[in-house]
Amino acid sequence: MEFRINKKDFLKGLAMVQTIVERRSTIPILSNTLIQAAEEGITLTATDLETAIKGWFPASVSLEGQASVSARKLFEIVRELHESEIHLQKKENNWVTLISEKSVFNIAGINPEEFPPLPKFKEEDFRPFPTGQFTEMIERTVFAASTEESRYNLNGVFFKGIEVDGQPTLRMVATDGHRLSLIDKTGVEFSSLEKGIILPKKGLLEIKKLIGDGAQKEGEKEEVIHLSLSESNFVAKKEGVIVVTRLIEGEFPDYESVIPKENDKTVRLSRERFISCLKRVSTMASDKGEGVVFEFRKGSMALSSSSQDFGDAKEEIEVDYSGEDLVAGFNARYLLDALAVMGAEEVLFELKDNTTAGILKPVGQEEHLCLVMPMKL
Repeated sequence: MEFRINKKDFLKGLAMVQTIVERRSTIPILSNTLIQAAEEGITLTATDLETAIKGWFPASVSLEGQASVSARKLFEIVRELHESEIHLQKKENNWVTLISEKSVFNIAGINPEEFPPLPKFKEEDFRPFPTGQFTEMIERTVFAASTEESRYNLNGVFFKGIEVDGQPTLRMVATDGHRLSLIDKTGVEFSSLEKGIILPKKGLLEIKKLIGDGAQKEGEKEEVIHLSLSESNFVAKKEGVIVVTRLIEGEFPDYESVIPKENDKTVRLSRERFISCLKRVSTMASDKGEGVVFEFRKGSMALSSSSQDFGDAKEEIEVDYSGEDLVAGFNARYLLDALAVMGAEEVLFELKDNTTAGILKPVGQEEHLCLVMPMKL
């Protein structure tokens, strides 16, 4: 294998694979990137056996072939090189020689045949999905996924195809048992998602990186990402880069049963003001639970917190509330995480009593809701 490549393109590809490679893996090949040279370019691949990424980059290939070297070490070398062309050649012992101007590096490699193969997929199985919508759905759910390894079936986001008012709809849900976030996108049909699948958090975040910010400038054609689902993998493809993530096995909990249907007390308030007040009051909350006490009265909401080590804090703000008096406790961090992903200027905080979950909804965006379980304070 032998090729020449622009430093900028090579560095971009090596940076792309850094979050996937296993730096402390007991399987050495997982710390490597697979470099494959063919025709008019190269591909770089990395995997941790759960998530894989593969990208194509232009290069002048004089000899086709493949090599596998440390992804981190190669990235560190290329990052420090001059802004000039890089010449890379594989030796017979699986080592690689890299030359840039007068700099020469000989890098140890592993037999590329040991690199785990990516699952096969068919081009006709891909279907387009607007990048802006997909980014929004990921952002509004992934934060609520569990990080506890023992709760593996909650370590991702649940995808399910449903019908809402007779319209095909894609639903995404995430929960860690203390909070939940759900969003629907009507008009999106995935017939293969009728039973639902669970995508790991890491894989979804890699797909989000692939998409970029998903923003569409005025007058521009809406960007799309192409998605495909196989028996055990979910594949996303955009602009020469493919992300493959293995589905999480197991049953997602019955999330619908924990969403309250009778929260008859509603508070309408400014999202930014709510965030600011929560941040101020929670500075005095106990580090253990970050609990904040909410006192709702006609026209007002008071927030308070206390800590044996530091003291206490209380703040009252005017809100649109006319229900019965209510006192309840909630984890401030959970509320702040939910408010951070809501784009509306105002939110609704729906409650019933101090033992029922509270529901946050962005005003004018009925397709999204966040649930937070109350705390005993």
